[in-house]
Amino acid sequence: MQRDTVIFSGQGDHADPWHDLPATSAALADLVGPAHIVTEVDELKTALDGACLFVVNATAYRLEPVPEDAVFAAAVATFLAGGGGLLAMHSAAVAFPGEPSWRATIGAVWEHGRTFHPDIEPSLVRRTEVAHPIADDLGDFEVVDERYTDLDLVDDLQPVYAHAGGPAIWAREVGGGRVVYDAFGHDLRSYASPGHAAVLRSAADWLRGAH
Repeated sequence: MQRDTVIFSGQGDHADPWHDLPATSAALADLVGPAHIVTEVDELKTALDGACLFVVNATAYRLEPVPEDAVFAAAVATFLAGGGGLLAMHSAAVAFPGEPSWRATIGAVWEHGRTFHPDIEPSLVRRTEVAHPIADDLGDFEVVDERYTDLDLVDDLQPVYAHAGGPAIWAREVGGGRVVYDAFGHDLRSYASPGHAAVLRSAADWLRGAH
């Protein structure tokens, strides 16, 4: 059956003790779905066949790659080459360690020993001067979340939103498809922010080719 939206909700090697990925994946499905939620990497090739939007809500509690990381990267490359749209959320920057194509795709990764975040607290997220359809008619917003700071960024990054610790949300065209990375989404408080929810819906529209 063809599905418009697929969410990869990490578990096992693609989860950690700090993120309730089932809960946040369900919140994402409410915001950008309806969606088919997948928890196994080996299901992705079939699940993504015909999909328009692929949401990655995963992480890792490890420093070394596992064989599934390469399988995941291949599925992403095929999906983008077909013109698909990829939305990578929050701790996806920590996921798939050691897989170089992941940083090149989403635009940043968590660098252990350098990247950090302050405690969760209310934060003002400011729209930058970069014009992009995901922020059309939208402005600054407030969110209760972690602020990922000093991520390992690619050189050509143009953030659409930023917080006190640096770039937070950006959009790119990669490998024939579209990509948005959103550094927010630690827990349900993040998705309860009307401003954050509005940006996510707009990003999903752009990733599906609506803009």
